[in-house]
Amino acid sequence: MRYLLFLFLVLFLSSCQDIPSKYKTPEGKKILEKYKKQYVKGVVLIDQKLRNKIPEGDKFLIISVRKPDQARPIAVLRVKNPEFPYRFKITGKHKINPEEFIEGDLILMARLSKEATAGFKKGDLYGVAQAKAGEENVKIVIKDIFEGSGK
Repeated sequence: MRYLLFLFLVLFLSSCQDIPSKYKTPEGKKILEKYKKQYVKGVVLIDQKLRNKIPEGDKFLIISVRKPDQARPIAVLRVKNPEFPYRFKITGKHKINPEEFIEGDLILMARLSKEATAGFKKGDLYGVAQAKAGEENVKIVIKDIFEGSGK
């Protein structure tokens, strides 16, 4: 028992190490700040006029995050059979490319579809919102129906 207690104390104390010195510099602090704000948090709502258009059976909520000047997303969250309102938090673990940062101005798109695949299909419900990295009260209202051919 003493051995386990000793082992626990050693592990606990070693896990409470100070941050590396390279992150104590002004440039290092900027990098840490970027990492800390690599998220966006909020809620997805369905407009009342589309309540009867929610797909029956299995459905997927796909929330994508992109920068305003880019077409492809930097992060994606997929949820099977969500309940609305759906609260979300997209973090660095949702990034497509680990080298990119979730930073600055962002555009979030929530899409409700029968398929979990990328890209819109005819009849998908969607909504768009603007946000900033680190924002915690983003509201995405799904209020439109995709009418394209899906080809």
